[in-house]
Amino acid sequence: MSAPEKPRAVTGRAPSLWPIILFVVWCATVSGIPCLCAQEKSPQALYNDAGEALDAGDAERAIQLYRELLRKVPNSVEARTNLGVALANEGRYSEAVAEYRQALKSAPANRVVLLNLALALYKQADFEAARAELQRLHSLDPGSKQAFYLLADCYLRLGRYHDAIVLLQPAYEAQPDNPATDYALGTALIHDGQVEKGAEVIARILKNGDSGAATLLLGASQYAAGDYGKAVATIHKAMDLDPKIPGAWTIYGEALLSSGDNDGAKAAFRRALEADPQDFDAYLHLGGILRHDGAIAQAAPYLTRALTLRPASPAARYQVGALNAATGHLEEARQELEAVVKEFPDFVEAHVQLAMLYTRMNRPEDSERERKIVLALNGKARSKGPQPEQP
Repeated sequence: MSAPEKPRAVTGRAPSLWPIILFVVWCATVSGIPCLCAQEKSPQALYNDAGEALDAGDAERAIQLYRELLRKVPNSVEARTNLGVALANEGRYSEAVAEYRQALKSAPANRVVLLNLALALYKQADFEAARAELQRLHSLDPGSKQAFYLLADCYLRLGRYHDAIVLLQPAYEAQPDNPATDYALGTALIHDGQVEKGAEVIARILKNGDSGAATLLLGASQYAAGDYGKAVATIHKAMDLDPKIPGAWTIYGEALLSSGDNDGAKAAFRRALEADPQDFDAYLHLGGILRHDGAIAQAAPYLTRALTLRPASPAARYQVGALNAATGHLEEARQELEAVVKEFPDFVEAHVQLAMLYTRMNRPEDSERERKIVLALNGKARSKGPQPEQP
């Protein structure tokens, strides 16, 4: 090997290299080429920095760092899960859901990721998707109280009262005097039409004093029994005892509506939506009153939101079908209402709407058929006596 070449002697002052170095650094920065002057951070350093940013409340910085880390270690469940947490903290739930689902591909039974996914879906008001994940989590971890109560709440929000009862009944029997379980089970029983069993739950709650929750359940049972005036007074008392009790304004609005106070009901449902912007029943009833009053433009967003929250609800589908009829979208109305009566042949109001709709569409034979069905159903209802509301 030849000896290294010796530096050449230079007469005078050597020219400064700093302008050249700065130019190279500037070019590297502009072109995106990593500069040799800055040492690349290790995955562990990135993970630590991202965690510190997240703990400090700097979610945007954490998101950037976790994404940089995932470019280096794409299969890191921890980094992807924490990225989802940072996105959720920023209210970017759709992006968080995508990250959690990606993490579950590597760790399908990870309970933390499953719970985070369910929470993000729940906060998006996608209660059906949240229910599916919570059922999965509950089967993996039956002892998780958070998953248990969230699942019960999803069942109630989706109108799946029987499923809520099946879930809650064993806990009710195993843990006497658990207010959360008692209230959820009592609510499910009353909405499922099991008023007597609901009354037993109410009696057990009342042993611990005249609480707002127990009084609200009592009012709900009075409403279910058709004693609307008494229900209005009882529910009002419940709200006096506990102004922040969940669901009170909705039940109060339903009782006012059934007792003929439409204006009071509308005000109550608006208060219900202020308290819970994902309240299906409040959207449905407020939209229904507005549609019935002819305020179609005002009714539309409420009914559309109700259907979004509970797509399988026959009541929401019926209301949207009637809304389409009122706005002149006759074919869309026909398709929706026909689908409803096919699944729920005893839904009288849907048959009434179809009879009127067929007349407008110049289909007299179909209209006459629907009118005969309505007469038959009304006769059947009279022979059976008072019946619960349509679903």
